[in-house]
Amino acid sequence: MTTRRVVLQLLNEDELRQIEETALRILDEVGIALEHDRAREMLHGRGCRVEGHRVYIPPQVVQWALQNVTPHQEEYTPDGKLAFRFGDGAIRFHNSGGPPFVIDLETGKRRPATTQDVADITRLLDALEHVDVITPLFGPQDVPAEIMELAATSAMLKSTRKPVSAAAVENPADVPYMIQMAQVLCGGEEAFRRHPTMSISVSPVSPLTFTERVTAAIMAVAEAGAPFHSLPAPSLGATGPITLAGALAQQHAEVLASFVLVAAVRPGAPVTYCSRINPIDLRTAVSSWGGPEVGLAGACAVQLAHRLGLTCDTYGLCTSADRVDAQFAYERFANAVMPALAGADIMSGVGGIDSGLAGGYEIAVIDNEIISLLKRLVQGCEVNQDTLAFDVIREVVARDGVFLGEPHTVMHMRRGEIWMPGVSERRTGAGDESTVGVLARARARAREILQTYVVEPWPADALRELDNILARARRERLGE
Repeated sequence: MTTRRVVLQLLNEDELRQIEETALRILDEVGIALEHDRAREMLHGRGCRVEGHRVYIPPQVVQWALQNVTPHQEEYTPDGKLAFRFGDGAIRFHNSGGPPFVIDLETGKRRPATTQDVADITRLLDALEHVDVITPLFGPQDVPAEIMELAATSAMLKSTRKPVSAAAVENPADVPYMIQMAQVLCGGEEAFRRHPTMSISVSPVSPLTFTERVTAAIMAVAEAGAPFHSLPAPSLGATGPITLAGALAQQHAEVLASFVLVAAVRPGAPVTYCSRINPIDLRTAVSSWGGPEVGLAGACAVQLAHRLGLTCDTYGLCTSADRVDAQFAYERFANAVMPALAGADIMSGVGGIDSGLAGGYEIAVIDNEIISLLKRLVQGCEVNQDTLAFDVIREVVARDGVFLGEPHTVMHMRRGEIWMPGVSERRTGAGDESTVGVLARARARAREILQTYVVEPWPADALRELDNILARARRERLGE
């Protein structure tokens, strides 16, 4: 069933065309730095011009690639069950990933995140009704850097039954381990190729650079049959033009170049178009994920992705604030509401704070509340004979003028006509001062979930096999 949704278009047809044409000119005339011998040979064989490590991709090769990748439209649970399909009008959400610090739920202080934090926050996200896909929220600092992404992915897989995405890959050697972990839970290699149960993100280096490791990681994801998420993150005025239009053109070129590589490796591979454009603080030249440019760029990227028939994953629930305060609220909402109204398929950022450097349990609970509000906004105002309620008005006015007990009222209340908050302020009296305020209630809700919520456990043999894969990675990487 298609969900009703308000859609706001920021760019008109001519503006979209200009961005697309500029991106194609960038690839054709500026080219990409491609530091991988086999990849250069493959693209040369497809009609690209190669000069040293620089590869120039003509428009016809881009068009060929777009005809030889598949939009990632189906999300499966780790055991291989269809969870949902994109394109039905609904907006979905997933958490941010990778921060090294956690806001401790008991002390409120920042500390290094651990593998247990990855497991605990995953279980919390599994319980939150508005989180649809889970990725490892933290980069655990209690394991060696060489296996950090693998340890995080393993801890996540053990702690949820929702659709998942692996930790973003920087080392191509991580990909086979991650795929093996996913295969353990879904029934093996053939089952995974039939219905891939874990997507993997790789980030090209802006501007327009595909290092040997990045390229090898992209190729490994494609060869494994996992859905590939292209995740460039140009910073306005630093690793991309300071203008939104220029950054969008560059990001579009970087995403398209990623898809050319994927199509060359494995025609038909599933892909997702992602937007992570971010501004810099002009006083410090440090990326600042609270500026409204994140949400504006994401909203524009949605239109660019949808013109290509691709699913779009944007950032939106983000802030530069390092605590829950007024800045946290207005930056987070401003960056989320624009791509939500623009028709984003899935939005990232749940649980993250401080420009992605930290995450928190109560942050995830508050984000769940914000998402419920966003979902009500994008529903808009539906006008039909039922919602106009003429017969109800006529009957109630003639009787007592009170609509509260009408079946029509009850039905539409259950459908969410009026937004009902979970942890937001709706005080009618003094109450318990320890629970006053959104932050206190969010912490209480997070504690309650962690104390009571149980994820359906995986079979013991599957858990042992996940441990074996991680142990093998330790031996092969660390010599343990």
